[in-house]
Amino acid sequence: MRQLHELQVSQIELEMQSAALAELERLKNEFERSRDHYAQLYEQAPVSYFSLAREGVITRVNVAACGLLQRDKKQLLGRRFEQFVAPQAQGSFRRFLEAVFSSGARQVLEAQLFEGEARGMGGMVRIEANVDAASATARMLVTDLGDEHARESALRRAFVILNSIREGVLVTDSANRIISVNPAFTAITGYQAEEAIGRDPSFLGGGTHLPHFYTAMWRSLHQDGSWYGELVNRRKNGERFVESLSITPMRSQDGSISHFVGVFSDITERKLAEADLRELHRELDQRVIDRTAELLRANQHLQLEVQQRERAQEALRDAERFFHATIDSLTDRVLVLDRAGSVVHANQACLAFVGHTPRPLQYLEFCETDPRWQRSAGRELSAGIRAVIAGTADTFALEYEFTTRSGPRWSQARISRFLGEGPLRVVVAHTDITERKLMDSALRQSHAQLRQLALHLETAKEDERKRISRDIHDELGQNLLALRIDISMLSARTEGSHPRLHRRVGAVLSNVDTTIKSVRGIMNELRPMALDLGLQAAIEWQVGDFRKRSGVACRLLIRDEALFAAIGSQVEIVLFRIVQEALSNVIRHAQASVVEIELSSDACAVYVVISDNGIGITPQQQRKKQCFGLIGIAERVTALGGHFEVGMPASGAGCRLSLQIPLPGAGRPAA
Repeated sequence: MRQLHELQVSQIELEMQSAALAELERLKNEFERSRDHYAQLYEQAPVSYFSLAREGVITRVNVAACGLLQRDKKQLLGRRFEQFVAPQAQGSFRRFLEAVFSSGARQVLEAQLFEGEARGMGGMVRIEANVDAASATARMLVTDLGDEHARESALRRAFVILNSIREGVLVTDSANRIISVNPAFTAITGYQAEEAIGRDPSFLGGGTHLPHFYTAMWRSLHQDGSWYGELVNRRKNGERFVESLSITPMRSQDGSISHFVGVFSDITERKLAEADLRELHRELDQRVIDRTAELLRANQHLQLEVQQRERAQEALRDAERFFHATIDSLTDRVLVLDRAGSVVHANQACLAFVGHTPRPLQYLEFCETDPRWQRSAGRELSAGIRAVIAGTADTFALEYEFTTRSGPRWSQARISRFLGEGPLRVVVAHTDITERKLMDSALRQSHAQLRQLALHLETAKEDERKRISRDIHDELGQNLLALRIDISMLSARTEGSHPRLHRRVGAVLSNVDTTIKSVRGIMNELRPMALDLGLQAAIEWQVGDFRKRSGVACRLLIRDEALFAAIGSQVEIVLFRIVQEALSNVIRHAQASVVEIELSSDACAVYVVISDNGIGITPQQQRKKQCFGLIGIAERVTALGGHFEVGMPASGAGCRLSLQIPLPGAGRPAA
């Protein structure tokens, strides 16, 4: 059993490690795809990109740069960019490059290329450069200023790329007002272009970052010429998402900032996966530490066992005796059967369990005829052994109950074929699982007790709400009513004689009325008075209050009003709270315009269906830890022996909650 436990623990660790490796492989593939995507974007960009070492040697170029200088990559790499600049502008370019490396800030230069460069025109180009600290190179963006047709063509290609890439792009003016966005911006944020243009990009943040974060971002933009980082923003539907954002300012000919370009991508899923992976690594590390300590202790014990077994092996004379001795040392009951189902060998644990037999035992006959097998388990085991012998099944497993001298015992039988050079042998191993069965039974009983406790706590909570509501009604309500009567009398007496006092008394009377209304609201929140009139009246009041507060159309369909007479008080409270929680969820999350509540019953159960035409709920959202409303509904229904489901209406849109609760004295309904 100890070895089996160690094997099971090792299997669990291997499965967790396999899951971690699979997740790492997925992240690696995603990173490689992203890297290839950005590499392709760099190579196929409609603008010319150059990377220069400090001495001005070209280390990397893209396709557009090769087209600008009318040379292949092999003809450009390793040459100084200064060679392609007109002689009168080479000094300015050297000073420009030195300023880029010395300051690290973004620099802009307009220079003329050597005659014959820039598609043979030798025209003017605009050079924008900054320093890549990681590679110690200067990154240059070179724009041809001499060919209007080329600029328009490059601009069209740039718009095609912006419309096709999956990264969101927004362009703002110098006052940081959005003037353009691409389709990916709408796909990620949910805002259409007309909803975003003219607004400050901070409307996406929704207060998720402190002011000093944005102060540091703007400082970096002005000092370093760019900014890159991660932000937490909100989509149009209120959902938070994590984005990877880079901002680059665009400068006019005089060097002043004219526009800001922001490029971002949604990395929420990657962040969640990284968090899960870190947690998995932490858990794996802890398991490895615990497992290592356990294995050290097990190794010491196994070393002693190995020494004992080696001494025992020295005394063995042949392989058959060694085989029998090994089987006899097992705590499991092991039998070896031949093709006919007769016992070839049985270990000591098996003989001690069923008793020694003076004659050869036909095991299949024993399984089919011995009365100690419970619930026809012997015949089922015999059929499994025959299937393994016939070759129609490689293995067979069965859990069964067998009566012994000490009482009923649970075991697990595992049958497998032993295919060697000799005759066919079938190995039958029986493992005692009585303690596991007892633990499973105790666990089920514990779950049932927890559900009963939860139901008791809900009942106690409802009783306490009812008591508090009545105390407020009896004590505070009466006192407020008496106070209002006195103030009303005082208002009537001062109406003609003391105008100022009359106005003051009127203000106090208004405050008293507001307090009375608040007290009524508190009492309705604790326990609506309509519940004293029955479940039907309470639900009708709840539906009317929901229409008034939300403005959403709500229909209540009662198939048979006789069902309210068959429902007990405990079930009434549960149904009312379920309807209350469901309508509250519709207000908070569903974005619905129509809600329908249907109540029906039969001889066995009460059925409630609540559906809406909102945005619905996905299985992933149902499994969120914060989904306490649905969890509470499910626990309430389960505690009463009912059934609860979350699905989608027949219309295909929205959410549908359906539940059934058995009536007192009725059998459990079919799910």
